[in-house]
Amino acid sequence: MTGFGRAETNEAGIKVICEVKSLNGRYLDLDIRLPRFLYELDASLRKLLQEKLERGSVTMMFNIEFTGAENAPDISINQALAKTYFDKLSLLSHSLNLDFRDPFNQIIRMPDVVGNVEKTLTDEAKQCILQTALKAIDKLIGFRKQEGNSILEKLSDASGEIRKQLAVVESEEEPRRQNLRNKINNSIAEHVRDNIADLNRLEQEILLYMEKWDIAEEKQRLKQHLDYFDECLKKEPLGRKLNFISQEMGREMNTMGVKSNHFPMQQAVVLMKEKLEQIKEQVLNIV
Repeated sequence: MTGFGRAETNEAGIKVICEVKSLNGRYLDLDIRLPRFLYELDASLRKLLQEKLERGSVTMMFNIEFTGAENAPDISINQALAKTYFDKLSLLSHSLNLDFRDPFNQIIRMPDVVGNVEKTLTDEAKQCILQTALKAIDKLIGFRKQEGNSILEKLSDASGEIRKQLAVVESEEEPRRQNLRNKINNSIAEHVRDNIADLNRLEQEILLYMEKWDIAEEKQRLKQHLDYFDECLKKEPLGRKLNFISQEMGREMNTMGVKSNHFPMQQAVVLMKEKLEQIKEQVLNIV
């Protein structure tokens, strides 16, 4: 499920901004982007995310500013290397008979003269970073819940529309039966009425033919799937379960469409399938 969370904390000598965003995904895929001095927190942050989130492509980013002297970054100056640069450049300047102007500004720009000291955070600063990450994750979850309520409404509406079209199918069953009877009677009257040797056998064959197009079982199973679908929506919905239920509903609709052999019923089945596709799209957004 998509979502976004942002949290900011300014304490323990540091200002921490954490942003977490998630996209739809079948599994939990974590991308934690940390500055070098925070690599040791990678395992703890992954544990937080795994405890709070079930699936999705999740990206976590940090912006750290040092506000206290105890956490301020330090630099190192290689004085021996700087002196070596000075001596060599001075010798080169003399050999080429060129002025060696502003040597200090040139030397501090030379490689490895000035460098950063590996930063070590205090325990309080580390805890501040973890707490900020936890706040951002909670806001992401809150965002997901808001989106989930909207999805729940759409799923309920789609389920209701499928029930309406199923009622249309039921209302058209008697006209369909009558059409089939008329079609069979007309064919018999036109082609085989005078050559019927066994009327009882003919009636049995007609009954078997009528049963071939019977959709009572498909209607019953589709109703059961719809009931179970709506029941799952009232509980804490799981996307995988709803996806499986929607697949079962699709099978019943396909069989119903093939057996209907009656345009108003087939039209209702097409509308049911349209709503089912909407359900499948929305279910992908549910954890």
